[in-house]
Amino acid sequence: MSDPTDNENQPVTVIVPGPAAPMHGDGLVPSKKRNVSLRTVIIALLCLLLLILAGVIVVLPDLVAERASNEQKPAPASSSTVPTPPAPPVNAQRLAREKREAENTLGSVLRKQTELEAEGVAVWGGHDYETALDTLAAGDAQLQAERYAQASQRYEEFAAQLDALGASMPERLMSALNEGDAALARDDGARARGSFETALAIDPQSQRAQQGMSRAKVLEEVVALIAEGAELEARGELDEAKQRFASALALDRLSPRAAFAHDAVVAKIRQREFQAAMSIALTALDRGDFAASRAALTRADAIQPGAPEVADVGKRLQLAVQMSRISAHRKAAEDLERDERWQEASERYAAALGVDSNVAFARVGRDRSLAKARIHSELDAYISALSRLNDPGPREKARQLLGAAAGFDAASEPKLAAKVERLGKALLLAETPVRVELQSDNLTDVTLYKVARFGRFASRDLELLPGTYVAVGKRSGYRDVRVEFTLVAGGDPAPIAIRCLEKI
Repeated sequence: MSDPTDNENQPVTVIVPGPAAPMHGDGLVPSKKRNVSLRTVIIALLCLLLLILAGVIVVLPDLVAERASNEQKPAPASSSTVPTPPAPPVNAQRLAREKREAENTLGSVLRKQTELEAEGVAVWGGHDYETALDTLAAGDAQLQAERYAQASQRYEEFAAQLDALGASMPERLMSALNEGDAALARDDGARARGSFETALAIDPQSQRAQQGMSRAKVLEEVVALIAEGAELEARGELDEAKQRFASALALDRLSPRAAFAHDAVVAKIRQREFQAAMSIALTALDRGDFAASRAALTRADAIQPGAPEVADVGKRLQLAVQMSRISAHRKAAEDLERDERWQEASERYAAALGVDSNVAFARVGRDRSLAKARIHSELDAYISALSRLNDPGPREKARQLLGAAAGFDAASEPKLAAKVERLGKALLLAETPVRVELQSDNLTDVTLYKVARFGRFASRDLELLPGTYVAVGKRSGYRDVRVEFTLVAGGDPAPIAIRCLEKI
């Protein structure tokens, strides 16, 4: 017989009843049937485990809550205390859920509050943010009183108020910027700084807010400088006033008052400088200092471009310069005429016409000078080559030239008179015949071209006008000869031989 203790330590085999499996002839259950029975057993065990787990999840919290509720009940009153009516039963499970929801909502709104405070809501939120904080405090009070549903409602109201504050940031930013600009326009530096501080709390990167804050910080100093400049301007100390206004602009380049005051005093200074330049231009024009007058007009035009006063004085200056240049050309031409430098005089008259083509004296003087210059040029050409007078053609032109020169007053033009006299003497000499001897051999037949055929002779004397001549000799059985000779006026030429000596 076995020991009972040993039997308790042995594994217990659990037998799950089920329908009897049919037996085959060999007394064993087929393989397919065994697999189906095993699957059925496993499914049944899994269902049992799921039922147990569901019971733990659903029933266990109620048991715990009921135990906690029993622990919180007050001790029984003494026999001398009047018993209080029992409190209504509390659904501990619902209360725990509401608490969790309230705490979760609180965590969410606190995170939202932290984010909004990082964006400066404490600065720009104002009364609306204070009201929202009151809502948060009310929610905390409800939470402390274990009125969790009411606490959740308050926290949700607080979240809505925070959302509204966040949504109002663009509008609050624009309002703060506008208020700051308005305060700057009123010279209210303190109010401007406060408004721009609010704007920067909403948007630290706002260029307009940064710029406005910079202006607000120096507003009082800018206003003082503008006031000093205005006093100096009223006393006529324009340059000093300009310095004050410029200093104000250096502090606040966007100040409209400083810019307006600076531009106004600059305009006065420019007007003063313009009048001074015009006065210098007129004074210099009156004394004939055209360079100084033109320089002053240039300064005046740079100060006030297109001013009609500059244009008027400019026309006067231009006319005065023209008259001065014409006068200078006229004087120079007349001096050149007196020196009988006619070509240069004509150039001076032409220069005067270049200034004003309607100047009558310049036209007449130019024509007269050119005519005299042409006569002098032709006289010089003959005098430099008197041998030209040996030809009949040039002699005739020389006579015509002397006839044209005879119409001028030789007494007032000594150079012209000297040239005329010299050419006249040369022409007279060129028209005086020159004695020349032609020699031959009484065998050669001689012809002097353009003069005569002389035939055969031994010697013949002729009087011929100065010039170049050609004599030709011919003799039967001999080669012809050609002799060319020139007779110079006033000369004493050697005999000219014309003989045919070379036999053919």
